[in-house]
Amino acid sequence: MKPTPPLNLLLKQAENLYKSSFFANVIASHLIHTKIGTESTLTVHRNDQMLIHSLKHHCDANASVSQYYNVALQQFDTVRQILDFVYPRTADSIKFLDFACGYGRLSRLLSEYIPKKNLHVSEIQEEALRFVGEQFEIKTFPSAASPEDFSIDENYQVIWVASLFSHLPEHLFKHWLSKLYSLLTPDGILCFSVHDESLLQGTRAIPKNGILFMGESENDSLDRNIYGNTFVTEQFITNTITDTLPGSPTVYRLPKALAHEQDVYVLGGTSVNDLTSLDQFRRGPWGWVDERVISEGGLYLRGWAASIDDGVLDNVKITINGQVFNCATGQSRPDVVKAFNDRRLEHCGWEFQLTQQELENHENIEVTVSAISRLDERALLYAGVLTNEFAVNQAKSKQGALKQLKSWLHIIKN
Repeated sequence: MKPTPPLNLLLKQAENLYKSSFFANVIASHLIHTKIGTESTLTVHRNDQMLIHSLKHHCDANASVSQYYNVALQQFDTVRQILDFVYPRTADSIKFLDFACGYGRLSRLLSEYIPKKNLHVSEIQEEALRFVGEQFEIKTFPSAASPEDFSIDENYQVIWVASLFSHLPEHLFKHWLSKLYSLLTPDGILCFSVHDESLLQGTRAIPKNGILFMGESENDSLDRNIYGNTFVTEQFITNTITDTLPGSPTVYRLPKALAHEQDVYVLGGTSVNDLTSLDQFRRGPWGWVDERVISEGGLYLRGWAASIDDGVLDNVKITINGQVFNCATGQSRPDVVKAFNDRRLEHCGWEFQLTQQELENHENIEVTVSAISRLDERALLYAGVLTNEFAVNQAKSKQGALKQLKSWLHIIKN
């Protein structure tokens, strides 16, 4: 069993990856609706809890950075679709607030899609807010632990709140919902994500009021009495909207619309009466690369991929040092069926192999794995540079033999 790499080493490896031209090209190939700007767009703060949580879990910088950006890309596409369906052809003029933006996993991409003058962010963590404002040149507003202490003299057409209401106790859930809804323009929408009760898979019971709050989360820097893990029923959301917000706001639920885990609710402002255009919303492809091994036998990859809308994909796209391969799916993955409660995903598994000869004994192997749907929707399953230890050792062995040969020739000559 390999020893767990120290976090500082993993952070350095992650930085080397997301600052590389290889990774910039990978992200650009998955952003078909906008373009990334400079290297600063891809820079991740070393205290970003989302990346740190992934590094600690996977103990692999390539997998963690890939996961971080795959979620960013999927969240961005969710926002983009909502904007396109609710405000067709007017995205450039929409005033947008990314509330509880963290260290900017989404904001970095929004800053390349929405004019910076129209994009504002808010966050309770001072360091995170300063980083997002300075790194992506966005106007910032400090948030607060209590909605009563949050003061902002602005109104927005779109307020996006990812992974905040999924962490709030009941009283803050209701108060923040009311506060943020009050900041909408009449034709605006408030979008927020939640953990639905279905994610518990029967492991815990939801109380009769429809909300379960547990004082634990991946963010150790926040008070666990106000930021934990929250699960809700759809009825709780309906009752909260009815009891908390004025009038009868139009509401639309997008199940599993955020990283194929959290539900997204879209609430219309006072003049928004119809959100049925969101019937066209698609969740896109998803998947993971479970194994990534280089040995004397060559490169071995194994994983799964599927379109959450359409079912199993025919293949995944694998790029090795610039060479493209289409790897067929078809292997049984009952674990994926269970996780998504979707029998269509039974044969979404795949595996891929290249021999050392096919790898041409390269010491560094650039690997990209993508899931692409029939509509050209894209998910980044993996991107990273793998060290080919076999080729490295072979090169060292050849260098040693050459050195020995030169030594013998020198002895013979003299």
